Amino acid sequence: VYEGIYFGYPSRRHSCSLVNIPSPCVNKMISHIEDVESKIEGHLKQFETSLEEWRRASPEDLEKDRKVAKPGKEVKPKEERDEKCPELKQEMETLLSEAIFLIKSLETDRAEAEEALKRQQSRKKKINKKIDYWSIWRLQEMPMAVQKEHETYLRDILELRWHVENKSYKIKHLEEQKAAWEEANGKVQADIDYMNEHSALLNSKLMQEIQNLRKYSKKKSQVMELYRQVHGELQDAIEDCEKLKLKIIQNREEMEKDIENDVKNMEAYKNQMDQLTVIFDHYRNLIQNVNESIEKNEEAMIVTLKEAQSSSDELSALRNTLEDLKRIYDQLLWRKKNYESEYEEILQSFRSSKKAWDNELADVAKDFSDLSVIYNKLIEENKKLEMDIETTADSIRESVRKKSEFESDIQSLMIMKLKNEEYLRALYKDAYQIGAVFHMTRYKTEEIEEKIAEVRRKFQGREDFLKKITRIEVANGMMLQKKLFSLQEEEQLEREELLRRIAIYSLTLAEIEEPLLQMEENAEQIKTIHIEHFNRLGDIIAKREDVKTNVERTKEKLQLRGKKTQEALTETEAKHSIIFGEIEAAKTKTAFYQDKIATLNKEIEEREKARIILSELLDILREKHASVRFKKKHIQAIYDHLIHEKVACEERLDEEEQIHRNLVAMRQKTLEDLKGKCEDSYI
Repeated sequence: VYEGIYFGYPSRRHSCSLVNIPSPCVNKMISHIEDVESKIEGHLKQFETSLEEWRRASPEDLEKDRKVAKPGKEVKPKEERDEKCPELKQEMETLLSEAIFLIKSLETDRAEAEEALKRQQSRKKKINKKIDYWSIWRLQEMPMAVQKEHETYLRDILELRWHVENKSYKIKHLEEQKAAWEEANGKVQADIDYMNEHSALLNSKLMQEIQNLRKYSKKKSQVMELYRQVHGELQDAIEDCEKLKLKIIQNREEMEKDIENDVKNMEAYKNQMDQLTVIFDHYRNLIQNVNESIEKNEEAMIVTLKEAQSSSDELSALRNTLEDLKRIYDQLLWRKKNYESEYEEILQSFRSSKKAWDNELADVAKDFSDLSVIYNKLIEENKKLEMDIETTADSIRESVRKKSEFESDIQSLMIMKLKNEEYLRALYKDAYQIGAVFHMTRYKTEEIEEKIAEVRRKFQGREDFLKKITRIEVANGMMLQKKLFSLQEEEQLEREELLRRIAIYSLTLAEIEEPLLQMEENAEQIKTIHIEHFNRLGDIIAKREDVKTNVERTKEKLQLRGKKTQEALTETEAKHSIIFGEIEAAKTKTAFYQDKIATLNKEIEEREKARIILSELLDILREKHASVRFKKKHIQAIYDHLIHEKVACEERLDEEEQIHRNLVAMRQKTLEDLKGKCEDSYI
């Protein structure tokens, strides 16, 4: 039936072709006719104006126009009119042919439109017949269809109730999940607030550590400058000490050489003095022997005189040698005094340099003690820094761990968010389906209500019609009661039939009223369910919007906090990398300074060993100097004794010479007296 109605109805394309085709043709024909009229009017106006101008124009003007105009182009209005008329004729012919063609097409279209109208009228009759058939069919089969529809709607309502209960359970589950998510968000918010609070503390701690590191770097630079100065002074002192050592060694060698030469000279002088004593003893013995021999023998006087002369010569030679020895001894004394003065100067310079070295060594020891104290402080500070670095590294590890945990939490939250979004999409789909089902049910309920209203209206009309018929029949019966006594039985039968029909109709009405009341109740229940569903949908949409806003806010907050935490972590990582670099540089510098301090300690130990050796050498030299001084004093005493003995010997020699001279003079006088006596005797 539906297919017959659908395919029997004319399509819109065919109806449009029947209705809308002639209108452009008519419009086109009207426009063509209007164009022809406008062209004819324009041509007539031009022709009239040209004729009037040609009539008004004088022959002189025509001659002037002919002179001015080109040859072969004279004004000939008739010829121009004859030339222009064929064009107009051709245009008129074309326009008339098109108008004829359009009129024929309009005629054909009119015939087709008449046929289409006839077909439409026949279709209308068929459709009216089918509508009547359908109205009868609907009146016959409407209760069954309504019952079926009622059962289907009951099934749909039960399904909708089940869906609504399922959705309510899901909504409760969603609310529980939302509460859990809100608790998790609160925990995350508390953790984020805690991190924000402690991020300020961490930043302040980092700033304090940076300031402490800067102070330590300044102190370290100052200590390094002091260390460089002390190291430079120590190197200068070491160089001076080495130079003085070399000078002392050279002076010691020279002094040892001079002492050895002095010892050799003293030994030579001793040997010479021994020789002189031997010679002096020999000469004294000789003088005694000579005196004895002079006393014994005067003849040997000449020999003794000769020997005396030789001895005097030898004595003069010895005197010369003694003078030479005195001169040499004076030179040796002068050299000795010079050596003593130089030695005293060297000793004084050595003592002053030793005092300076001792002072410098004391200063170096003080600086070393200060440096050791500073070094110990720096070691303690480095230990503290290492402890702080370890604590900061632990805090950084904890922050990294917390960051990873937060990232994992954020990822889990994002996953939960995606799941929630998917769940919300599913909810949206379910809500959309529920809304679609609700709209379908609403549409169906409205259709059913409309059908029920139509059925009620028709039933009311039929009931009114039946009431009217019954009233008319009762009135006719009352009027014809007297006339139809003979027909009472038939009337009774008719009444029975009518009563039976009324009973049937009342039963049908009772049967119809119950499902109608049920349908009304169901419709009211559906309306209430619809209102509840609508309210629940509104609540769900509001909650969804709240959840969306909360999720967006939490997402924005998490993104901002994640950005802030990432920026803070990048800044802290950069700062920690800088701090670690500075700490590593400080460690390398401290290791370098420790190596330098170890080398300096070794050098100081070597210097102390050298100083001990120098002190031992100085003690040895002092002992040697004391021994040399003692020897010198002993030699001086021996020398003084020898000089005293020499002076005594010289005095004795002078006395003996004086005695010898006196004796010689006395003997010469005696010899002269003897000679005189001999001469006197010879005479």
